[in-house]
Amino acid sequence: MNTDYDIIVIGLGAMGSAALYQLARRGVPALGIDQFAPPHQMGSTHGETRITRLAVGEGAAYIPLVRRTHEIWRELEAVGGESLLTLSGGYIICPQKGGAHFHGVGDFVMQTAQLAKQYGIEHELRNAADIRNHLPMLKIRDNEHAFYEPTGGVVNPERAVAVQLREGQRRGATIHTNEKVLDYAYDRRGVTVTTTQGTYSAGKLVLTVGPWVIDFLQGEMRKSFGVYRQVFYWIEAEDPALFSSDRFPFVIWIGDTEADYYSLFPTPPHATLAVKMVTEEYLDTIHPDEVDRTVHQKEISHMMDHFVKNKVRGLTRNCVQAHVCLYTVTPDAHFVIDWHPESERVMIVSPCSGHGFKHSGAIGEAVAQMVLEGTSQMDLSLFRFERARRESALGGDG
Repeated sequence: MNTDYDIIVIGLGAMGSAALYQLARRGVPALGIDQFAPPHQMGSTHGETRITRLAVGEGAAYIPLVRRTHEIWRELEAVGGESLLTLSGGYIICPQKGGAHFHGVGDFVMQTAQLAKQYGIEHELRNAADIRNHLPMLKIRDNEHAFYEPTGGVVNPERAVAVQLREGQRRGATIHTNEKVLDYAYDRRGVTVTTTQGTYSAGKLVLTVGPWVIDFLQGEMRKSFGVYRQVFYWIEAEDPALFSSDRFPFVIWIGDTEADYYSLFPTPPHATLAVKMVTEEYLDTIHPDEVDRTVHQKEISHMMDHFVKNKVRGLTRNCVQAHVCLYTVTPDAHFVIDWHPESERVMIVSPCSGHGFKHSGAIGEAVAQMVLEGTSQMDLSLFRFERARRESALGGDG
């Protein structure tokens, strides 16, 4: 068995599968290692659908990433023969005075609209009456307005991971699954990775380990990341056709407080025939190996009583399924894509703060460029580790 590679990628979820695929496209001898068998439900890359939008209100630095990622999804669809990206359109709704902060941004609707105008992204601002006319199933309040983007939609994360791993392997990448990394070391010459199955060496190492990033860093470096348990729910619709992706857009709904935020997802072809709904909770950090993977009845009842009942018409009280997901969050909700503070042999990639999958294709490409050429075509300066460490020192969440 070969134990010597140019690049080793640890973690083969959203970012790792994308990076390994891009390295393989360039003919690089690369090894990808995952402690599970991706795509799986143990990390942050599952749930059948992830929202994607070209107008990314989290900041201008993300817009080139999501644009390039959409191109990569289409390239992968042509190669792999599977549908990945469904452009259903999408709404971002919040009170006219802005509502709660979302991913670190206040007045998210207007921030998104400003960036859409700046970057020439098709969009509309809609008032409560407009929203009711388009989506009568939503219980919109008179003081709410929305940003609508027809070029938004959803992408299938499991398929995206699977096709990138398959194509990466076809192009020469080596993949080891169900193999846990025990340790890694670096020096001026390269890196060494020790697993339950053996020891491997390479010139450089890419850590795309999601919530397990806290196990791969030491001391103060770990304080930049908090891991939070989230739950995805699929609720039965009285008429499923009303929520299909050719009739229903995604909805990001920001309330008056952070506890009022949630999202609804359209149902694309071949997905679970139910309406996926998600909230975000950032109360207690947890280690990914210790998370409660059971969705309890009290959680389902809370979703029904506080969101379904008050926000949406046409849904029953039947929860078809529910799954736990993990978000790894920095204090300011931006990513980290940067060299390890102690070694430029090791790159730490994108604990995504709950909004990363839409950018993963382009991040994988940029990471491949970085580890091979020392620079990337994308501007990644916002995502330096020092920014997250500085925000952590100032007392930010996470």
